[in-house]
Formats: sequence, C-alpha cells, structure tokens
Amino acid sequence: MLLIDSWYTEFRAKLQAIACHLGYTVQEAEDIVHQFFLDLLQKDIPGVIQNPEAWLVTAFKRRLIDLHRSQQRKGHYREIESFHLPSAQEIIEKLETDTALINHIAAAYKKLPARFRRVIYMKYYQGHSTEKIVALTGLTHQTVYNNLSKGIQHLRQHLKKDTVLERLVNFMLCLLP
Repeated sequence: MLLIDSWYTEFRAKLQAIACHLGYTVQEAEDIVHQFFLDLLQKDIPGVIQNPEAWLVTAFKRRLIDLHRSQQRKGHYREIESFHLPSAQEIIEKLETDTALINHIAAAYKKLPARFRRVIYMKYYQGHSTEKIVALTGLTHQTVYNNLSKGIQHLRQHLKKDTVLERLVNFMLCLLP
C-alpha cells in the first residue's frame, strides 16, 4: 500500500496530463487517475518492477484504451489521437535549438567562480570522468566532487532567480503533441 501511495504522489500529475492530452477534461482525468490507483490497491502487483513510471504509464494507457472501447460501445465516442511521448533525443534536439534558453544558461554559467566552471566544463563539456579530472588538475577526488556539486547548486540558484527553470518546464510541456 505504501508503494502505491508513493507512486500516486509521484506520478499522478503525469497520468492526468496524459488523459488530458487525449481529450478528457481535467475533472474527468482526475477521476480516471483516482479510479486507476484505487483499482491498483485491489490487485496483486508484480513483485519487482524495475521502472515503475514506465509500468504505470503503460497500464494507464491500457486503462484509457479500455475506457474508450467501453464508451464507444455505449455510444459515447471520443476521438483518441495517437499519443507520442518525445524521446530523449527529440527533447535534446529541441533544447539545443532554443537559443534564448542556451544564452540564459551560458550567462548563469559565466557567473560561476572559475573553480566551479573549470570542473563543470571538464565533466559535462569534455566528458571526462572524475578520475581523469583529478589526474589533469591535481585536485583531490573530494575537491572535484565538491566543486561539481556546488557549481551545479549555484547554477540552479541563478536559474531559479531568473525563472529559467519555469521556462524550461513550459518548453518541455510544449513538446507534447
């Protein structure tokens, strides 16, 4: 039961978004998601689920298909478009073309202290492992880890102040067809 509660908390909004995308109203989507999780509480769930998000999305889509078929039989026809979640590659390609977002992130990156910029550049732009960064810079593992961690933390703070994260989320939502 605790497992399903945590899934409900974590994935409820995503499942509602899927239902809304397929033409259901917000209230209908909320009702369908609630019923979906209530039904899960009554069923035996497989012991080990490696990827609960994928499992839930697949099960939920099947539920929506079953619901559509039953409504179709009753004469309540609702057109369901083919649903496409963008792949990681599609998301990356669209993000790479958003020049305003890239410029904003670059400006936040330039505000970082040099020690943070250096290790972030080596790790994420040059693709070096932590061990390789240690070998190239002479810093300790802990220093490299701390600089990466604090650098990313500073980037998040700068981006939150400028509401870039909000723009990024809105951009990601626009990717859904």
